[in-house]
Amino acid sequence: MLYQFDEFELDTERFELRRGGKPAHVEPLVFDLLCFLSQNPGRVLGRDEIVDHVWHGRIVSDATIAGCVKAARKALGDSGERQTYIRTVRGRGFQFAGQVDCVDGSGARPSETPPASAEVGADTAADALPPSLAILPFAVIGGEDAALSAIADGLAASLTSVLIRVPLLALASRTATAGLVSQPMPAPEIRRQLGVAYLLEGSVQAIGDTIQANVQLIETRHGFHLWAQQFEVPRDRDAQPALLRAILGRLEPQLVRAIYNDQSGPDGALTGRQLLIKSVGILSLQGWHAASFAETTRLLARAVELEPDLALAHAHLALTMALGQRVGIDWGSKNVVEEAEWHADRALDLDNMDSNVLGVAGCSLADIGQPLRAIPVLKKAIEVNPNNGQGWSALGSAYLIVGKYDEAVHHLQRGVDVSPLDSRLAIWNALLALAYLLAGDPERAEAAALDGCQSNDRIYLPRVVLAAIHLAGGNQEEAARQLQESYRIKPDLSQDQINRLVGKDLGAALAALRAQ
Repeated sequence: MLYQFDEFELDTERFELRRGGKPAHVEPLVFDLLCFLSQNPGRVLGRDEIVDHVWHGRIVSDATIAGCVKAARKALGDSGERQTYIRTVRGRGFQFAGQVDCVDGSGARPSETPPASAEVGADTAADALPPSLAILPFAVIGGEDAALSAIADGLAASLTSVLIRVPLLALASRTATAGLVSQPMPAPEIRRQLGVAYLLEGSVQAIGDTIQANVQLIETRHGFHLWAQQFEVPRDRDAQPALLRAILGRLEPQLVRAIYNDQSGPDGALTGRQLLIKSVGILSLQGWHAASFAETTRLLARAVELEPDLALAHAHLALTMALGQRVGIDWGSKNVVEEAEWHADRALDLDNMDSNVLGVAGCSLADIGQPLRAIPVLKKAIEVNPNNGQGWSALGSAYLIVGKYDEAVHHLQRGVDVSPLDSRLAIWNALLALAYLLAGDPERAEAAALDGCQSNDRIYLPRVVLAAIHLAGGNQEEAARQLQESYRIKPDLSQDQINRLVGKDLGAALAALRAQ
């Protein structure tokens, strides 16, 4: 088939782009993108549709797609400013603006372009929508207030930039949602227009010396509320970051839970992506223990079997295996380190531009004892997305391993500050406490360890670190109490697991204390 527009020809039989009759070199993916766009002139093509047709459903980053679009424009003499052929429709996708003639193999021109399928955003079945969220602008209650309006705008923008770290979650652009406050519409209509499975809406108001925020998570098929909560912070210059931390600490687990529940069902009926989503939810919602690690590993192994090019699944499989062996999960006769390294390398080979892939794969490399390999990978993860809590904390952990304690404190503290999922927060606070202790700041070490204990009382790691902190400070009674709590949480806690966490010297001191 030959697609002609102006001086250009796309020959699908020769896989060739010609300009003025002369071949113009383009990469295969760029050629495929040009073909897909020219086959649908005038129609807005969404991100997911482009990925399905050009990358055949593989998980690719926004940076990869943007790079391919840029190369396609360059091949046509187009640019991001001068969008003669490939136009960006903000919040929706891309549109081919050229007049296209289609010539079949016999040289005959069809009388009309084949009809296009329904446009993105059309009403779809509930299970057809991928994990996707629209964050509406927060409403300001109580009249004109410039400071409140700034807080409301800042909350919506920050939530958008931070929640991009949730695996496989697509977020509607702020441009697409901008008009939905002045012209409210039912959730099913937003679903139809934006093609999102979930909706987040909220409001802020001043009440005396406090600022109150009300936030709701809604499923868009029927408009049911999945979660709602009220937050209140002092009305001062730290009000916006305080609200953001409070909201994220409650919202992110609820969002993961909703996505996880939507993917529940017989494993055999799930795709690799759905199995990935389900597996991520297990450790977040069920806690860290041998059974949850085993189930997560099983699902991820099945995910990469179904979709071998699913980079994020390889990364999470590497991390689950690496982290499991670090905290003492018995993997039997598996060569866990070697297998985890293979999956981490595979993930980075498939996509080394996605912040989530970089953060998870880099963390797995640090956990299997390769911090020097992990550090540049994790630095790139936070360069791509500065709100990647996994990247910041994993980089801090890598610095902790190599003995750079000040760097470890800085990066782990930043990871905690951007508020990751609750289960990870307990682990990262434990590592932060250890970094503070080794950096010579026992007071902050104790505070971080206590925060870790409060974040998740089912995880033993912050308790062990807290015991080590008290022991180092000479408070043997409190150290013994915290160590006893660690064994209450994990009765089969081994000396090797303690040594892996706090080192052999502190581990030996705790063992001697327990033997008294």
